[in-house]
Amino acid sequence: MTGLAQRTGLAQRWLPSLLVLASAITLSTAAPAQQRQLRVISDRTDQGTLRPILDAFEARSGAKVIGVFMDQGLVNRLESRPTEADVVITKDAELLDIAAQRGLLEPIRSAKISAAIPAQFMDPAGRFFVDAYRARVIFYSKARVKPSDLSSYEDLASPKWKGRICVRSGSHDYNLALFGMFYASFGEAKARAVISGIGANLARAPKGNDREQARAIFEGKCDVALMNTYYHPLMAANPEQKAWADAVGVYFPSQAGKGTFIMRSAAGVTKATENRDLAVALLEYMASREGQQLIVDRTQQYSVLPDVAVHPLMVKLGAEQGLVNGRFKIDFVPLDEMAGQREQAIKFVNEIRFDAER
Repeated sequence: MTGLAQRTGLAQRWLPSLLVLASAITLSTAAPAQQRQLRVISDRTDQGTLRPILDAFEARSGAKVIGVFMDQGLVNRLESRPTEADVVITKDAELLDIAAQRGLLEPIRSAKISAAIPAQFMDPAGRFFVDAYRARVIFYSKARVKPSDLSSYEDLASPKWKGRICVRSGSHDYNLALFGMFYASFGEAKARAVISGIGANLARAPKGNDREQARAIFEGKCDVALMNTYYHPLMAANPEQKAWADAVGVYFPSQAGKGTFIMRSAAGVTKATENRDLAVALLEYMASREGQQLIVDRTQQYSVLPDVAVHPLMVKLGAEQGLVNGRFKIDFVPLDEMAGQREQAIKFVNEIRFDAER
């Protein structure tokens, strides 16, 4: 056999092995499969409360959750960019009701969520659900106000509170939701009287966030404020704000009447379809007992699942009023009864110049 023939024969015998080796090298050096990304849009600007839930889902799913966070304008953002995100999570469930009415959400279609979430916390058309809630209550100065001085939201319109109330902007989502519930529960005439009465009793023009109202009480600028319950433990855990928390007590209004109003957070699926399976999986995790317990532990909100206990720090808040296990009487206003109430509240807040300088 000539040298050329020998070399040709060797090449033919080794070629299959060389191809296998080349394939193996290619596979070993190829980039790993791209990690899936789930896009979330939310008006919960404090990512510290939402991020632990998203981190837990990342660990379970292997997906990366990326988000756009804002304080106001969530519905307008959804309307202008309907597929920017796969999931929308809001501090105010009424905003998702508005988004759903505008056709910006898709039905979730999850048997797990339908089975877990109580009907009163579920959109009848299945487009979103309430994942947790907190109460909007009266924070008061321990030094200048006795719990026996307090009673109801309506009482805050009494002349005895003249120049003693602090609150954030009347146009903020928290207060618009509260005032909208005034309209739904009290009727228009009484709601307007209470809102205008509170406005007349303000110690200063509305400004700052909820925590700033507690600071104002601590500094003696006012004696009572409307705030969300979870701010007390959040302030108590912050060395720079602990004095504010120590200076205030928390009162759940109208426990002898119709009850305290609650602020509901909610989650839904947008028009985007590429990651729909991941979007639904995140919502199923939020609705699960594990997810609900994590929400309670990390945000000090109240779970929508009746068998998830109230956070121990929240139980303490209601002890002076005799609340059992932190459970309180709720003046529950269904979201469908809130239709149009926000618009009335916005119009009236502007009409009476609620946010004007005093």
